[in-house]
Amino acid sequence: MPEKKRPFHLAPPQTIAVGFAVIILLGACLLCLPIASRSGHSIGFLNALFTATSATCVTGLVVVNTLQHWTLFGHIVILALIQLGGLSFISILTLNMVILRRRIPLRNRTVIQASFNQDSTAGMVRLVKKVVQVTLLAEGLGAALLFASFFFGDGMPLWQALGKGVFHAISAFCNAGFDTLSAESLVPWQGSLPINLIIMALIIAGGLGFTVWGDIGDAAKRGKRRSLRIRFIHLKLHTKIALIMTAALILLGVGLFLALEWNNPETLGPLSVPGKVLAAFFQSVTLRTAGFNSISQAGLTDFSKIISSFLMIIGGSPAGTAGGFKTVTLGVVLLAMLSALRGHDRVQALGRTLPLALLQKALAVICTLLGVVFTATLILHFSEMNSPFPHDILDLFFETSSAAGTVGVTTGITPHLSLTGKIVIILCMYIGRLGPVTVAMALNMRRHATAGSLSYPDERVIIG
Repeated sequence: MPEKKRPFHLAPPQTIAVGFAVIILLGACLLCLPIASRSGHSIGFLNALFTATSATCVTGLVVVNTLQHWTLFGHIVILALIQLGGLSFISILTLNMVILRRRIPLRNRTVIQASFNQDSTAGMVRLVKKVVQVTLLAEGLGAALLFASFFFGDGMPLWQALGKGVFHAISAFCNAGFDTLSAESLVPWQGSLPINLIIMALIIAGGLGFTVWGDIGDAAKRGKRRSLRIRFIHLKLHTKIALIMTAALILLGVGLFLALEWNNPETLGPLSVPGKVLAAFFQSVTLRTAGFNSISQAGLTDFSKIISSFLMIIGGSPAGTAGGFKTVTLGVVLLAMLSALRGHDRVQALGRTLPLALLQKALAVICTLLGVVFTATLILHFSEMNSPFPHDILDLFFETSSAAGTVGVTTGITPHLSLTGKIVIILCMYIGRLGPVTVAMALNMRRHATAGSLSYPDERVIIG
């Protein structure tokens, strides 16, 4: 008897890749409609695709001004894409199935597992519920606080303050960076302490990752009478590394920006001392893949642009709304370096030992994303060579770092990119949101790897 063919099923990484692609294409079709543009004319498919990709991949790079070009319909489409991209479409799908009291199949659980980089399929539905709860709580609280700041502080009309509060709370928590405040993002609000603090808090909350918040919540329930130090000790290793690396990178960024931009007349120079500190904090936080800016990115010194680019490539923490190769990934590599320098043959971290496979994956993620950024920069260098708008190679590196890290800050070259340049940035945003390893696994059509099961003789090579 002829052997029955197995039904074709997409692997979890392929499901994620295809799902995001479908959402982007649907969003592009909606943004192409004349009703989405204030002019009443279609923006064209490529520009609509660019905007839809930027929104779904929670980046924030735009070819047209979000406030001035799009209608209310366009803003609603963009906001929906941001929410779908930030939460992950599979979370929305799973939540709907839970509400309808339908059984969650194993295939859906494996996709959720891959989407949030979890070790097993156990507790995936509970994780999705936590994700939605944290998101609604953070975005709701952020929207209320922003509404109060816009309405009482800036004197905006009631409905305008409410709309902008909701839009920017979702955009900030999802680390999207889209804004409808002005043509200069948050530059006109660089001196507003409430607006800056609320946006920064939302960016950090979304960038820390849902796994971290779940662990913090569990630790808080377990040890209500314990001190903060004891509660921290009982957190999972992942949470500890994420918190330490996030704090360290933010403080490092603040120190470097203050040192490099203190007297720069185009950025921090004209501000008061408290204003300089606030702007430096906002700049360091927004590079955690948010995309808002309170100072001119084009006016940064060259060294500040390099620092900003690498902070964008690092990004936020895993299993959240941030992009980049992630803080925990960098933490694992730094811990491996420290262990090697101390003469240890295994990676040790805060009283735990990390498996070698984890270090291999960390190096693969970092090297692949750096490869994407450098390759994209090289392509842009040639594609934009004859552009009527001259682009410095450092600005191109800044742009590709922003796209691959799903950040969204720019020195102003995005609207002037050629057709090839826009396609390159679209691909960078897509790869950055999914993660380079997920994309590589999605492109690998082999269902079963055979090489990994083979064992070869050990042999040493000379290092250093």
